[in-house]
Amino acid sequence: MSDVAPPAASGLSVARQRAASAATFAFYVLFAINFLNYLDRFVLTGASKVVADELGFDAVGIALLSTAFTISLTLSAIPFGIWADRAKRRNVIAVSVAIWSVATAFTALAFNFATLFISRAVLGVGEGGYSPASNALLADYYSRAKRAKILSRLATALFVGLMFGIVIGGVTAGLGHGTWRWGFVFTGIPGLLLAFLAWRIREPRRNQADAEEAAAAEAALEESAIEGELVVPRKVLSQLGAILRIKTVLAMITMQVFAYAVLAASITFLPTLLQQQDSFGLSSAKAGLFIGIGVAIAAIPGALLGGFFSDVVNRRYPGARVLICGLGFLIGAPSYLISAVLGVSTHSLVIYAIFFFITALLLNLYLGPGAAAIADVVPSAMRASAVAIALFISNILGNAFAPLLVGLLANALDPTGLHFKHNVAGLDISLALAYTCPAALAIAGTIGVIGSRWVKRDMAAAQRAESQISG
Repeated sequence: MSDVAPPAASGLSVARQRAASAATFAFYVLFAINFLNYLDRFVLTGASKVVADELGFDAVGIALLSTAFTISLTLSAIPFGIWADRAKRRNVIAVSVAIWSVATAFTALAFNFATLFISRAVLGVGEGGYSPASNALLADYYSRAKRAKILSRLATALFVGLMFGIVIGGVTAGLGHGTWRWGFVFTGIPGLLLAFLAWRIREPRRNQADAEEAAAAEAALEESAIEGELVVPRKVLSQLGAILRIKTVLAMITMQVFAYAVLAASITFLPTLLQQQDSFGLSSAKAGLFIGIGVAIAAIPGALLGGFFSDVVNRRYPGARVLICGLGFLIGAPSYLISAVLGVSTHSLVIYAIFFFITALLLNLYLGPGAAAIADVVPSAMRASAVAIALFISNILGNAFAPLLVGLLANALDPTGLHFKHNVAGLDISLALAYTCPAALAIAGTIGVIGSRWVKRDMAAAQRAESQISG
């Protein structure tokens, strides 16, 4: 027998296996949290019409609840993102999940519009802290070559959570007076367990996956991040300024402003639209089932296809991820217009469902590629902050006030308010969506196509920055 020590490669293999197991555990925990994130968020959407009737508010009130959630989510994203770039991301995630779970459970106690408004605002604080930390953590576990695919898979939990949230909200609201409250009780409690599991995630090194891939490929020393950490600018404004000077990030943010506006307005008003007697006259339960299951069936393949194609095309064209985002929005614009006008005006649920499916698939191609594109062009030490900035600007300029704009426009088409009161505001809501959303999608798509040209240069700059090692 030889007394020679086993080669170092065996130790490296064991380390890689451990890293792979840790990455898998982190992915599934974050997948479950992402599911719960959107489950908690959309329970109210499914029950919104019934809750509005019981607590005494109208379409503008529904929009204001969405605005309260979005603004608090937006304002919390940057401080949580900065914290995540300076601390363990798993702790940021655990705290965020605990906050939003408690807020969800307390929503069941709301007794008027004001208390419901406050509970939605607190929910937004918790959810605003989650995305920057989780995206940055997974970006360090999975290399550039796999990143869009992994983030697209993570995004599928969004649609499953959205589906169950809207269905649970719609079904519980339809059981009788006050039964909508039980939906918030049952969906809020599991978050505390997931907060504990998040705290048990192993924290990866910054840029771990890309550094290991570069080392395995015997990449040049200046393009690998060895074992060190990048220097995070001590001044917060300097850090934010450095991120906003990256042209690809600016393109993604601008594109998301218009895309988020469409998604927020649509998901806020679609359950109410489907329940109007002059559109399709569905019950709250059937509307919840239609939207929830319909979005999941269309958007999950859209997210997976976006991640798959962007990773494949990205091998030849570095701007593929941003380009696919733009094309999805650009092609989705006419499809959205047809569903909003033709489906409602003909009262044909079949026609509406066909174009609803096409639109939802196209609009959700961006989820994995969009998140991966930002991770690709931003140095690893600032990724959570970059996600936070993107969330902040996209939400405050797009998501926060889009439902309110559509609600006000729908009310302007019915100054008396009698249409909403008597459940015949379908045409008002569909026209308000048709006037605003297709144009916003066309703008978002154009920006994506143009912005794809800047990715190669920005990615190279990010890779060079990884050579700046602290100490």
